[in-house]
Amino acid sequence: MVTLGCLASQMKLEIRGSGDPEISGITDDSRNVAPGWIFAAQPGVRFNGRNFAAEAVARGAAAVLLPEPDLELAVPRLLAPKERLHSIIAFAASIIYGHPTDRLITVGLTGTNGKTTVSYLMEAILKRAGLKPGVMGTVNYRWPGETRPAPNTTPEGSVLFGVLVAMYQAGCRSAILEVSSHGLSLGRVAGLNFEVALFTNLSRDHLDFHKDMDDYYKTKKLLFTRYLRPGVGRAVINIDDKYGRRLAGELGERALTYGFSEEAQVRGDDLRVDRNGLSLSISVPGGKTWHQTSPLLGEVNACNILAAAAMALSLRLALETIREALALCPGAPGRLEKVGSNSDYLVLVDYAHTPDALAKVLKTAGNLEAKRLFAVFGCGGDRDRGKRPLMGRLGGEIADLCLLTSDNPRTEEPWGILLEIEEGLKTLNLNRYEPGELVGDGWPGGGGYLMIIDRQAAITEAVRLMTPGDVLLIAGKGHEDYQIIGWGKKPFNDQQEALAALRKMGKD
Repeated sequence: MVTLGCLASQMKLEIRGSGDPEISGITDDSRNVAPGWIFAAQPGVRFNGRNFAAEAVARGAAAVLLPEPDLELAVPRLLAPKERLHSIIAFAASIIYGHPTDRLITVGLTGTNGKTTVSYLMEAILKRAGLKPGVMGTVNYRWPGETRPAPNTTPEGSVLFGVLVAMYQAGCRSAILEVSSHGLSLGRVAGLNFEVALFTNLSRDHLDFHKDMDDYYKTKKLLFTRYLRPGVGRAVINIDDKYGRRLAGELGERALTYGFSEEAQVRGDDLRVDRNGLSLSISVPGGKTWHQTSPLLGEVNACNILAAAAMALSLRLALETIREALALCPGAPGRLEKVGSNSDYLVLVDYAHTPDALAKVLKTAGNLEAKRLFAVFGCGGDRDRGKRPLMGRLGGEIADLCLLTSDNPRTEEPWGILLEIEEGLKTLNLNRYEPGELVGDGWPGGGGYLMIIDRQAAITEAVRLMTPGDVLLIAGKGHEDYQIIGWGKKPFNDQQEALAALRKMGKD
């Protein structure tokens, strides 16, 4: 346990007020304060933490961390610059919780797409290697004996280090973390050291947060320049991606590259895909090659398999362990996930919510012996509006029929979001149909779209139109079991809605 004075000294922070209490935890949520904890009173989007400082003290907070010195409290105040508050919280948590990453093999994953699937693949490999893993990512935070919901892909440092300690205490020997650009930019991962870090790819996303793609790239690069374990940390980079190729060149010998490119150090070849899975050969440094099978679908997952293999090799795990784990891993929920068991009506649910991801999964779905390809998708509200027409155009170019619908509209008017997506479709001069106008077995396909605000109705309409041999992709929400409408959430699950429609129509 550390005292407040010792913590302030290590972090070079000023203390206002008297007393030097022992500190046993830190949180930025006043409802979670326990006796002996620091309450981090940081400003947020909707609330300012300083307004809850008195409540935190009443709950037993031993000190309050905040950027302003003017707040009078009955406990000492630890002053921190506002612009560094997130990283200071993370560093403080690392110290308070005894630097848990020093006792765990830590694996970091970043990139626009693929992180979650790779986290499940790496979890399977580390389990098979006997390195009991914990995982923090988009779907949930999980480790042996416990699963918690994930409010953020990369949580505030106070939560992150608390979870890492819980993993270690539960017997974990390794930890896999999806690291978002928000987490890197805000400094939520300050105090972490990774044995290996992965870069999957970079495409348009979060430009409501980053000023442009170059800023987005430089933020992702921080994982490799700031958070690799000194002297031993290894970067694993996808050089099939143009930003990955750039990053590998800038990192030099610290990078292990993977991909289908001839110059990739971990290289895939002879890829075969069908509705049952995929197979490929994997060549690794030293001249070894093996044949890899997987139940996962499509080219995008072949790249994810290469990423996991390259990371496992960086950790010096046995080839046979890697091969066996990858052959059995079913992948991540909501990532090209099959719904139902009737292969004549192939329905897939995927998290794709960026232009690049949508294009890739649509192409993958279309290559699964699709007679016609249907796509149900939308765009999130209160997020990057520039990607909406791009996603509309890409959907129209690849799918035979697009059904535009609500994703998480948040505080935006749902129909307005659909109209912005439609702008991309209009450039292709496609037919716009009304719900119920088309008849599945009497319509040959060949381009067009519908606009249906209600997501359940859009999924039902798409299933109604399916005939044997068709493929339906429902994109945007993946594993999520809710919709955000206004400031609230309502239960909603793409898989459940699709399965209900399939069963109702006898197509399951």
